[in-house]
Formats: sequence, C-alpha cells, structure tokens
Amino acid sequence: MELKGKKVLVAGLGVSGIALCKVLDSLKAKVIAYDEKEYDVLKENLEEIKSLSIDFRFGKFKKEFLEGVDLVVLSPGVPTDSDIVKTAQEKKIELLGEVEFAYRFSKAPIYAITGTNGKTTTTSLLGEMFKNTGRKVYVAGNIGYPLIYAVMEAAEGDFIVAEISSFQLETIKEFKPKISCIINITPDHLDRHKTFENYRDIKGRIFENQREDEYTVLNYDDPVTWSLKNKAKCRVFPFSRKSLLENGAYIKDGSIYISVNGNAEKIIDIEEIYIPGEHNLENALAASSVAYLSGISADVIANTLKTFKGVEHRIEFVDEINGVKFYNDSKGTNPDASIKAIQALKTPIVLIAGGYDKGSEFDEFVKAFNGKVKKLILIGQTAKKIRDTARKYSYPEDDILFAGTLEEAVKKAYESAKEGDSVLLSPACASWDMFRNFEERGRIFKKAVAELRR
Repeated sequence: MELKGKKVLVAGLGVSGIALCKVLDSLKAKVIAYDEKEYDVLKENLEEIKSLSIDFRFGKFKKEFLEGVDLVVLSPGVPTDSDIVKTAQEKKIELLGEVEFAYRFSKAPIYAITGTNGKTTTTSLLGEMFKNTGRKVYVAGNIGYPLIYAVMEAAEGDFIVAEISSFQLETIKEFKPKISCIINITPDHLDRHKTFENYRDIKGRIFENQREDEYTVLNYDDPVTWSLKNKAKCRVFPFSRKSLLENGAYIKDGSIYISVNGNAEKIIDIEEIYIPGEHNLENALAASSVAYLSGISADVIANTLKTFKGVEHRIEFVDEINGVKFYNDSKGTNPDASIKAIQALKTPIVLIAGGYDKGSEFDEFVKAFNGKVKKLILIGQTAKKIRDTARKYSYPEDDILFAGTLEEAVKKAYESAKEGDSVLLSPACASWDMFRNFEERGRIFKKAVAELRR
C-alpha cells in the first residue's frame, strides 16, 4: 500500500491510534490525527507523537476535517455509526479499521483469537507455545501491543498471534487469518452492538475470508459459538470439555487429547496444567488446538501448559495478609468473565464489583454467588443496578456495601474478611467510568492491597 504523500486521517487517539500515527508518519503520509476528546484529556497519550509532523484536530467532528483526505483509518474505539464514518462514506473516502489496515502490510501469517472471555489468556498461552518452539513470534492486537507494530516488524518466516475484539472485527474487509479461533460468545458490548445477534455475527466475521485449506477452531460446548460453523467456508475444528470428538480437541480419562483425521494423540493430564479453573481448561483446549494445527508438537504444547502462569489482571494472586488472599481480576469486564472467576476460587469470597454500564444484566452474575460470596462491595456507575439485582435474588442487604473509590472498597473488603477468605476484585463491568482502562484499575487495586501492610 503506497501512502507517501497521501492525506490520511486517523480517528481515535488511544493506544492503537497513536501507533497508527507513528507508522503512517514513518511511511511519509500526511497525517491528520483526530479525537472527539479535547487535548487536555489526551495530553499524556500524545506525548510520544507531539514532535511528529501531524495535524491535530480535537472536539466535535466537523465535515471540513475530511477535506482532501484520501484515507480514514479507524481506531477500534470509534463506533461505525459515528459522524466521521457516515461523512467519509458520503464523500466516498476509503475507510479502513485498524486491524484491516495492519493486515494489508503483513508478511507473516496471523493466528487470530476472539471470544467474549479468555481471549487474552488464550492469546498469551498460544504465543508462549510458538515461542517455545524457537520460532520468532509477535503477540499483538487487543492484548495491548498494536497489530500495526507487529506487522511492520514481523518478517515472512515469523508468526503473529493476535487477540481480536468485536470492535476490531466490525471493520474488516480482506482480513484472513491462517487459523482463527472463537473461544465463546456471551452477551457483551450491547451498548455498541445493540443486539446479541449482531454481536454474535460480528464475532463470526473472524473466519469469513478463510477458505478450505485453512482452519477455524470453535467451542463445541457453546451453542452460540458452535452455531456459527454453518457460515464457515474453511475447515471447522471443534474443542470440547464435555464430549468425546472423533475430530477435535477433547477430554478423556482426565487428559487432553487432540484428534486430526481420526488420529488421536494425548497431550497432557489436566492436573498438570498450571493455571486453575474450568474456564482455563477451555482456554488450554483452544490454544492447544490452534498450536497443534499449526504444526507444534504435543511435547511443546504440554510443557507450555505446565509452565504458563497466566496473565496480569486475570484471577491474578496479589498477596496474602493475615490469612486473607487478594485476587486481581480487573479483566473481568462483563458478568460472564466474573462468574468464571467466582467459580475458580474455592474459598468464601468478599467481592468488589461494579463499574461502567455497558448495558449488561446481572442476574446470572448474582445467581453465581451461590453462598460463596459473603460480602458484596460495590463501586461505580452500576453499583445500584447490581445492588437491586442482588436484592431481587434475596442476597442479604446487610452484606452489601458501597464505596466511592477502589481504595475505599479494598479497605472495606479487608475489614469484612476473615482468615481463610479471599478478596476478589472482579467488577463484571468495564472500567471507563472511573479509570482509563482495566489495567489501571488492576494496578490501583494492587497498590491499595500493598497499602494495607503499612
């Protein structure tokens, strides 16, 4: 793609947008960087690009921002029904999403992972499997390292493992992974995608350009994910925790097996997998399937599963103070993710929850408390909504506390906990009402726990 001298507008100046600006500048494009937020809000983000020859625009979108523009590249956070998108379409200006734009530069094959929950763990785990073969691998995408950086660095013989979100899949055109994977699909981001059916179909776009010599790996146990198989024009490879499969990855006699064309091979005994929980078994099956189909040996897969310790902010053990364990699950940004965290812990739980309202319902989340959650400490925009749902299912009002800050929530949680309990931050909500992102929320939680020792 020749961009020298072309006028390119980057919409959205988060992590991806900043990366796009840097790469476009290096490709000698004339870059316009736009965000609806004002400069003062974005000042910190813009530090690394402020010295580049970029034309910055902030605040409410104006049609003249697109005057003479050849290409608009959208960051994932910019909705497809926004004014900038509608205007670009009216003016017939080429419009590419960040992932689509990056894909067009890629020399290396991309192994793409999506799903509502488990994406980051599965992507990281798969990246480790590639790394442990001695291959040069880039782990990128929604995981925090922009895909555009990875494709610019990766050579033809390298590999890219990418976590891909529904926001990124909305705008693909030619994007075609070597192997794709959908771990699961449960309601999320309905404030953006409007209906669950829309959300499901956008997730299914991950394999829409793959053909018969390529694979998509799908969760056989999840009816919503498995229903997408009929749309696939490529080979479908299932994984299951519950059923024996003639062709796919499955559990038999306490071990993971993978069978391709009827030839089954044992990978590992489940008890040898380092990261705990049923949801992590699902992640292990998904990552192992993609690795095996890409030619990675059973030995390398097994050794990685024995040593991989999980990812930051996902049921991350933080500390134990006076017999009370603290876990950071700030990555629990929807009810289903937080249900999995509650299920993974075997002790009584003091739960810190609440945050930005994405339009989720919390009925299943509250039902999962199941006698395990002894105190509920609520923060953020959804605090009252979760409280009302908890009361609907007769959760004791005396066991529900509110906190104005996460630091206050941690203090209240510690005061409420006894030796043998776990304090779990698993908000079941996004972080944007109080924090820049879930990483910041997780770091503040860990700092607040450390303060308890002072």
